[in-house]
Amino acid sequence: MRRWASTVTVVTVRAGERIHGLTATAFTSVSMNPPLVLVCVQNDSRSEALLREGRCFAVNFLSEEQAALAERFAGRIPTDDRFAGLRLRAAATGAPILEDALAYLDCTVAGAYWGGDHTIYLGLVEAAGILRDGAPLLYFAGAYRRLAAGNGGGAR
Repeated sequence: MRRWASTVTVVTVRAGERIHGLTATAFTSVSMNPPLVLVCVQNDSRSEALLREGRCFAVNFLSEEQAALAERFAGRIPTDDRFAGLRLRAAATGAPILEDALAYLDCTVAGAYWGGDHTIYLGLVEAAGILRDGAPLLYFAGAYRRLAAGNGGGAR
């Protein structure tokens, strides 16, 4: 799977007043009508427990200059609060939106399925938005990558 190139997202969740987030490359579009996406979340993680309880999540698409943010939400940069110092707003579902991300999808859980050591969450997209222009952060062969110059930075 190291040979599979993926966009890097931060999936944020809310259950009541508790919020959490994780870096995820196991994300994909499923259907246009209705708009469905899926994300895979490690079983027995704090995010998975909150997602199961809160039944909503937001997918925040990171830009090529946000590798440190991806590391923070992957738990590789120790912090008591992964959201410290970040500009946030609540999505329609209440899930946190990272205002400096490229774009977001706000989802309610439409289904949850066993996937080995992960749970596959199917999300119904309730709202979406483009927050700014920029090129996406990619992950390939165990490292963060960028698109080649001139590809994908400015068109909406």
